[in-house]
Amino acid sequence: MRGDLERANSVLPSIPKEHHNSVAHFLESRGMLEEALEIATDPNYRFDLAVQLGSLEVAKEIAVEVRSESKWKQLGELAMSTGKLKMAEDCLFQATDISGLLLLYSSLGDAEGITKLASVAKEQGKNNVAFLCLFMLGQLEECLQLLVDSNRIPEAALMARSYLPSKVSDIVSAWKKDLQKVTC
Repeated sequence: MRGDLERANSVLPSIPKEHHNSVAHFLESRGMLEEALEIATDPNYRFDLAVQLGSLEVAKEIAVEVRSESKWKQLGELAMSTGKLKMAEDCLFQATDISGLLLLYSSLGDAEGITKLASVAKEQGKNNVAFLCLFMLGQLEECLQLLVDSNRIPEAALMARSYLPSKVSDIVSAWKKDLQKVTC
C-alpha cells in the first residue's frame, strides 16, 4: 500500500483473521510495530511486539493470558530495567524467579521482601538463596540450622566457628556423628 495507511486500514476488515499475523509481520518489517501489535492475533507474537515497544502493561495482560514463566521472567527483567519495581516484583513472583527477587530485594534493602523470599526459597528447596536471605537479615542461628538441615554440617561448623562460637561444640559433635556414618 506504499504508506497509504488509511487505505490499508479500510482493506484490513476484508482480510481473514487467520492472515492477520502475516500482515502484522509485514508491518513489523516496515517498522510499524504499533500497527503490527494491533493486528497480530498470536499471543506470543503480540507479547514480543509489546516488549519491543516497551508497552509493559500490554505485555503484562498477555503474560496473564499465556501463563508462561519465561514471559513473566522476561517482563520482570524489562520492568526492573525501566524502574517499574513493583511490576518487576509481581512478574518475578509469577515466574518464580527466586534469584531475580533476591537481586531486587537486596538492591532495595527490602527486609520484609527478603524475609518473605527466605521462606519461599526454603519451601522450594533453594537453600543457597534461603541462606543468603537469612544471612542478610542477620539471622545467624537460622542460617546455621539451615546448613544442618540440608546436611551441610562441615559448612555449619565453619560458620559456627566464625559467627556463633557458642554453637561450635554442638556442631562438631554432629559432624563427628556424620563422619561415623560415612566410615561405617
